[in-house]
Amino acid sequence: MVSALAIVAVLVAAGFIFLYKPPATEIRIGYLPAASYGLIWVAYEGGFFEDEGLNVTLIEYDSVGDLVNAFSEDKIDGAPITSVAIAVFIKNIDAVVVAGNSLDGTALVAKNTSGIRSIQDLDGKKVGTVRYVPGDFIFTKVIEEENINATFSPYLSPADALIALENDTVNAAFLWEPYSSWALYRGLDIVQWDMEVYPVDYPCCLQVFQSSFASKNPDAVTKFIKALMKAEAFTYSEPGNALPMIKQYLPGMSWEVIYDSVIRIDPRINQARNPLSCYFNESELQSFYQLLRPSLLSENDYNLLISRLDSTYYDDALSELRKEGFNLPPIYK
Repeated sequence: MVSALAIVAVLVAAGFIFLYKPPATEIRIGYLPAASYGLIWVAYEGGFFEDEGLNVTLIEYDSVGDLVNAFSEDKIDGAPITSVAIAVFIKNIDAVVVAGNSLDGTALVAKNTSGIRSIQDLDGKKVGTVRYVPGDFIFTKVIEEENINATFSPYLSPADALIALENDTVNAAFLWEPYSSWALYRGLDIVQWDMEVYPVDYPCCLQVFQSSFASKNPDAVTKFIKALMKAEAFTYSEPGNALPMIKQYLPGMSWEVIYDSVIRIDPRINQARNPLSCYFNESELQSFYQLLRPSLLSENDYNLLISRLDSTYYDDALSELRKEGFNLPPIYK
C-alpha cells in the first residue's frame, strides 16, 4: 500500500514540474535613438519581451555604421536597421531579415509661399535630399517616371536639408520623420507624403538577426516578433501609455513631434506618418529593392539580399497569435 508520505512526495514533485519555467533566452538588441525604433522600446518597457520568456538587453549606438559594426563583431544578436543600410552592408554581415519594424515616413516639404503643390511642380526646381535613404529612392523613382526635370542638392542629414529649405538654398526638400513633422511646427508645408505618390507600404526599418543566432534559436526569434506585434497593437490602442515609453529614449525630442511622427493617425493619409509596424511582405520588399538597382545594388548583391529575406519566423508569430485569439492590428488581417 502506498504511504501517504509517498503520495505527498509525488504531488510536490508534480507541482514543481507544473510551476517550472525554462530560463529566459538572452537576446542583445542594438538600436539608434530615432523615433522609428520605438517598437522595441514599447516591447521592452511594456513587458512584452518578458511575457514571451525573453531577457532582452537594449544597447544604443550613435550611427548606422556603429550599429552594423557591432553586428559584424558579434556584440549584438539583432537590431532594427534601415532597409537601405541592409542593402549596403549585406555583403559584410551574416544576417537574416525576419520582420518589419517601421514603414514609410518621408514627405516632400516646401514653403507655403513656394507655389509647389505637388511633385509635378518640382520641374525646374532645386530639391534638397539625403541620398541612399528609403524615401529618397521612392520620390526619385516617381520623378524619373514622370520626366520631372528637378535638380537635386544632396545633404548629409535631413536637418541640413531643412535648414537649406528655410534659407532658400533649395525650393523644396525630401524629409523623413520626425523632420517632416518638425517642419510643420516651423511653419513649412507638407506638399505630399510618400504614400500619396507610391501607394505601397515600403520598409523604413527592418528587423534583422545574426543568421547563426536565428538558426540556433528559432523559437526565440518567433517570440521576439510576437512581442513586437503585441507592442504595435498596444501603441495604437493605448497611445497615452505608449508615448512615455518612447519619449524616455528620446529626451531631446518634444512630446508633440514624437506623437505626430509615429503615433498620431494623420487623417490625410489614414495612418501614422511613420508607422511602427512588424508588417513584412517579401513580394513588396523585392519590388522596393528593385529601385536600388543598379545605383546601389549589383545583380549579385540584389540576389544575395533577396536570399536573406526569411518570413518563416514572422509567419509562425502570426499563426501563434491567431491561435491565442490575439486581436492583431488591421494590417495583418
